[in-house]
Amino acid sequence: MRKILITGKDSYIGKSLKAWLEDSGGFLVDELDMENPDWINYDFTPYDTVIHVAAIVHKKKEIPWSTYYKVNTIMPYKVAEKAKQSHVEQFIFLSSMAVYGQGKKLPLGNIIDERTPLKPRSYYGRSKLLAELKLKNLNAQDFKVSIVRPPNIYGYGCPGNYISSFVKLVRLLPVIPAIYTDSKQAFLYIDNLCSFIYQLINDRKPGVFHPQDGEGISSFTLLSEIARLRRKKVWYSTRLGKVISFFYKLPIIIKVFGGVSYSSSLTNKPYNNYSRVDFKRALRKTIMGPSNET
Repeated sequence: MRKILITGKDSYIGKSLKAWLEDSGGFLVDELDMENPDWINYDFTPYDTVIHVAAIVHKKKEIPWSTYYKVNTIMPYKVAEKAKQSHVEQFIFLSSMAVYGQGKKLPLGNIIDERTPLKPRSYYGRSKLLAELKLKNLNAQDFKVSIVRPPNIYGYGCPGNYISSFVKLVRLLPVIPAIYTDSKQAFLYIDNLCSFIYQLINDRKPGVFHPQDGEGISSFTLLSEIARLRRKKVWYSTRLGKVISFFYKLPIIIKVFGGVSYSSSLTNKPYNNYSRVDFKRALRKTIMGPSNET
């Protein structure tokens, strides 16, 4: 029975991982509260893998760089150091797509691949990238460092859920413009993230990874599926789409219809079978709740 420690108690990802791994069998999972400074005295020696999910994410209120650096860069490095000194075999770090600093684009979307430079534009992305660079120095034969750069995480009850803004938009829109179907936005359903990490734990595979649901989802597809789930009667208009296309440089148009996603060459390394829940089912569970899946 492998023992897993999740550093970041009561976070959405942490709680989901704990439940998923325990339900999968073969794992005993504990969580550690990183807001309590006494975490430094916690005994890491019983654990095979430490998964670090604690972080400060994007906030509406302004947070100084020093806070991002302390929590998102220094803390994971200290946790990893302690894990290594305690003879833990693997350290998994939840980083972010934000380390690339790539925004949405139109008309075809922005695709991140092996040649895309790491140029974070936010304090959040910068702090995550600095943590990655420090953690890579700890990787060794007996201490595997696995860095995961997920895109937008979604799922039922997920705070700051990207999907929720599109649900609100569908309530307001009587017409959905048929446009930019090739502009894909990256998503990762919470169960698919858990499935990916489950495989990383079993293989103790080091490296940098980019899991994603398929090739991403266009806003047209997302809005259409939400309308179907909500049983909202809408019309689809190519004419409105052509009108909108004249304003493709406007920030609001890019925000709604633009996309940024990973290339398949990134998302399929080293696994291409971690997506256990397809898009339509995942979206239904996210919007309607697990009890309304059927």
